[in-house]
Amino acid sequence: MPNQIRRRRRLPLASNLTLHISPFPLDQPVGDQGSEHSCLTDVGLGHLARGCTGLEKLSLVWCSAISSTGLVRIAEHCKKLTSLDLQACFIGDPGLTAIGVGCKLLRKLNLRFVEGTTDEGLIGLVKNCGQSLVSLAVANCQWLTDASLYAVGSHCPNLEILSVESDCVRSFGIISVAKGCRQLKTLKLQCIGAGDDALDAVGSFCPLLEILSLNNFEGFTDRSLTSIAKGCKNLTDLVLNECHLLTDRSLEFVARSCKKLARLKISGCQNMESVALEHIGRWCPGLLELSLIFCPRIQNSAFLEIGRGCSLLRTLFLVDCSRISDSALSHIAQGCKNLTELSIRRGYEVGDRALLSIAENCKSLRELTLQFCERVSDAGLSAIAENCPLQKLNLCGCHLITDSGLTAIARGCPDLVFLDISVLRIISDIALAEIADGCPKLKEIALSHCPDVTNVGLDHLVRGCLQLESCQMVYCRRITSSGVATIVSGCTRLKKLLVEEWKVSERTRRRAGPVLSFLCTGL
Repeated sequence: MPNQIRRRRRLPLASNLTLHISPFPLDQPVGDQGSEHSCLTDVGLGHLARGCTGLEKLSLVWCSAISSTGLVRIAEHCKKLTSLDLQACFIGDPGLTAIGVGCKLLRKLNLRFVEGTTDEGLIGLVKNCGQSLVSLAVANCQWLTDASLYAVGSHCPNLEILSVESDCVRSFGIISVAKGCRQLKTLKLQCIGAGDDALDAVGSFCPLLEILSLNNFEGFTDRSLTSIAKGCKNLTDLVLNECHLLTDRSLEFVARSCKKLARLKISGCQNMESVALEHIGRWCPGLLELSLIFCPRIQNSAFLEIGRGCSLLRTLFLVDCSRISDSALSHIAQGCKNLTELSIRRGYEVGDRALLSIAENCKSLRELTLQFCERVSDAGLSAIAENCPLQKLNLCGCHLITDSGLTAIARGCPDLVFLDISVLRIISDIALAEIADGCPKLKEIALSHCPDVTNVGLDHLVRGCLQLESCQMVYCRRITSSGVATIVSGCTRLKKLLVEEWKVSERTRRRAGPVLSFLCTGL
């Protein structure tokens, strides 16, 4: 029998095999205990390579025991490999070089957070299989320098997707990529040492570019985006994160030239003012998603143009935009009737008037976040409940919401699957009873910091929400170990329960197993 088992393991498998190997479940963090015992080693990877010679896609995310030795075995036996994910692995240059030599069909390579290698390894890989490479990610790799990017530019003419994050990369490396990789469609950069000349080259040599993400650039000015706007007319997605020197003028060039722009995210660009968005509203009628994070200079007037010109807008995120009030949201509601997702966080000037306008005009709204929008009350929430078929709702920190508002949601939104009512200090078990009766599809609920919710409310929840998979309920002073036991025993589909450890009895702990997550108190 042992010999028969060994022979069966050596049989080659199907040629289109995809294999993902991880030392822990993908939806759970690494634990402090036991991860090393279950982690794949070079020995196991060698057996895999010899038995699965038709392997095409291999993911080894967080397999920290893998080294160059294991990759050499993959390179020797898996000649059909097209996709390799080595995220957070510790490997050496010989392994990467061997992959390049042995896997000539490699199209997709992920080296995010990879340690133990140098430029030599990546250069060796692209010199041998760069012709086939279409997608490359080398984010958060401190070893990466311009030398690697020069090799990528020299040997990867068919590259379409590139993600680079490194403090050691300068303009020279990005210019080399732009000149050599003229098929680029997606470019994501976080290179604090690069300047305007880098994006000048991208604008000049990469006319097919569709997605551009620029993160934490201190040396980019309006000149950079002007070059992109002139050369990259097919741009559909633009992310500007912490690019402090950019002003309204650069976004005007983008808006006038890139008429296909569909998704725009601006985060921490403190010199951007309302005029920037006004240009987008006037010149980008195809805009589908808009995200503004910590843009303190953008005011309500910007959204008048967005409402007028961007009728197709479906998603709007507003975080820490202190000057935006009900007026801005009313402009959006009246002009963007196709809105399906609205997220406002710390919108201290946003209240019921905005919600009434949204309820009246945006009948397709499915997801609504109003985190710490302290002027929102039951009146606005009731209007939403009557008109919008919500599936996800986040009301965390909306202090004026009471049982009445949540009752309206429960009775008006039967398709709700996600609900966050954390830090609602005046709701009670009545709200949970209504939710249990009205929202049978609910899968996730967060009710932390709700001081008046008791075990009685949890009992209603368990009996009504049979699909519940996740529950967060820390700092609920009237919930006891009995309530925790009710959730664990009554929710047969439960995957995650966040609670204080001292509220969990030994019996409940044994029954719950890995479902339990505990709040770290620092004690």
